[in-house]
Amino acid sequence: MHTTATADDTADDSPADGAAAIPDLPVGEELSCRVHRARRAPEPGSSRQLFVMVHGLGMSHRYFGELQHTLIEHGDTLVLDLPGFGRTPSPDHQLGVDAYAAVIARTLDEEGAQGCVVIGHSMGAQFVTELAISRPDLVSRLVLVGPVTDTARRSPVKHAFMLVADSLVEPPVTNLMVGTAYAECGIRWYLKELPVMLGYSLDARLPLVTCPVLVVRGTRDIISGHDWCRKLSSSARDGRLVELAGRPHAAHRGGAVDIADAILESLPDRGGKFQGPVQTLAPRHVGEPAPLRSAPTYLNRSSRTYPSGPHASEEVVEMRSVTVRDRQCRSYLGGHGSAADRIEPEGGAPAPVFVLIHGIGMSHRYFRRLGALLSAYGEVHLIDLPGYGWTRRPAHATTNEGTADLVGKLLDEAGASSCVVVGHSMGAQSATELAIERPDLVSHLVLIGAAIDAEHRTAHQQALRLGVNSIFEKPLLSMVQFLDVLRCGPRWYVAQLKLAMSYPLEDRLPRVEQPVLVLRGSRDVVAGADWSERLARTAQRGESAAIDGAPHAAHHSAAGAVATAVAGFLRRRRTA
Repeated sequence: MHTTATADDTADDSPADGAAAIPDLPVGEELSCRVHRARRAPEPGSSRQLFVMVHGLGMSHRYFGELQHTLIEHGDTLVLDLPGFGRTPSPDHQLGVDAYAAVIARTLDEEGAQGCVVIGHSMGAQFVTELAISRPDLVSRLVLVGPVTDTARRSPVKHAFMLVADSLVEPPVTNLMVGTAYAECGIRWYLKELPVMLGYSLDARLPLVTCPVLVVRGTRDIISGHDWCRKLSSSARDGRLVELAGRPHAAHRGGAVDIADAILESLPDRGGKFQGPVQTLAPRHVGEPAPLRSAPTYLNRSSRTYPSGPHASEEVVEMRSVTVRDRQCRSYLGGHGSAADRIEPEGGAPAPVFVLIHGIGMSHRYFRRLGALLSAYGEVHLIDLPGYGWTRRPAHATTNEGTADLVGKLLDEAGASSCVVVGHSMGAQSATELAIERPDLVSHLVLIGAAIDAEHRTAHQQALRLGVNSIFEKPLLSMVQFLDVLRCGPRWYVAQLKLAMSYPLEDRLPRVEQPVLVLRGSRDVVAGADWSERLARTAQRGESAAIDGAPHAAHHSAAGAVATAVAGFLRRRRTA
């Protein structure tokens, strides 16, 4: 939950004169909204401003990645994927601007937010304007980036020509992102909502906004021209126009730092640096990267379904992440089992929380099959360690101790306890460190194909064993492995391999006080039988088991047998 944002301007909760209250959501229809939150714990005795970002027609939250990353230094952020966009389900009927504003308002109400700085890009400027009119309690500052639609350019043909022309001045990566977002949205939903965007009179609605308005455009923006944006800022009760030199329509991407500066300087605690109704800013070139913060930054992604009427929404957390300095760790909710469908533990014991940690070069996708099966017993977290999956690659190799600390912070944020931590291959090392350092968090430890064998700790030996093992793995898994290794990159793979080969698992495991299951496939040539048995014997409360016919990735090729073995291990230990 975000801390409540504060502002000097206290707005009346009632709609502005001439404004209609935001209607209830369409009757008989459920609308879905995906919410991406990023926050940091505030300093004692202080609160953090909440910045809310809303995309335009056809786009998604990814469009705001750079701006969100910049603003997190100055407050918490919340970015939305509105109904029909960013892989959220498309409604059956066309939605008006007021319906989108209703979804945003309901989301902010459930976040407990007030006095937010609300930022809308392109058609998103229409959504947030309608929000500010009908719910002034939620908006302390309104920021319109590349607002549409110019009253002189409302025909679909002119709009299409402007989009094509704008693509010629946008960076290639932005065009790729736009194309991907349009594909996710689908041409049918785009064309259904296009008339809504073209028909909305932003210039007529903006004078009803009571809070200060900052209009931002790039000087190369073909879609939102200078005269149009000047007209908007002049029509607002307290408006200002800022133009970013050399920026196109998606000015918030390449010009994220400049837009953040403009937003921050417009806040009352900054003294209102901008003088006059129009300001042109030259691009700011940053000579050195921003300092790395040791305080954790938490990002959650969840989806909400809003039934019609006043009924409560249903929220499902899809992903959590924590970032400390340049190290990021992610957790994805595994499986689709609900709490009502889970197998109840014997003796009234609490349902376990399974934490699945992949090995070197892999990602959370490696554990999807096992995670789906374990979700029948309890909540499942599939982990992406730093540098793997979609997490950023750190500048230097991370230690197992540091990785375990990061996973612990992530599980603390999720409110997890009584965790059954499952580590595969070299992920067994981080799992072991987590069990040692956080006995309050870890109740059981499961090591699958634990690496690296003390007798085979050279790069040559590891390459040979992994090559032989690939013969026994399923082709689909080999493809997943190839893509994951390609994503992490050879430099990061080699750096982490050197670290893993220096980790004395056989010396660290005896320090684990929790019950330990050492599991391997009978055809695993990476984690041999003698090595696995040795680990089980060195553990204080260890036992071992083998999955008949399975290779190194037993959790993928024999997920059912592994899930059964884990469930049996938990039953035995709880009744012992």
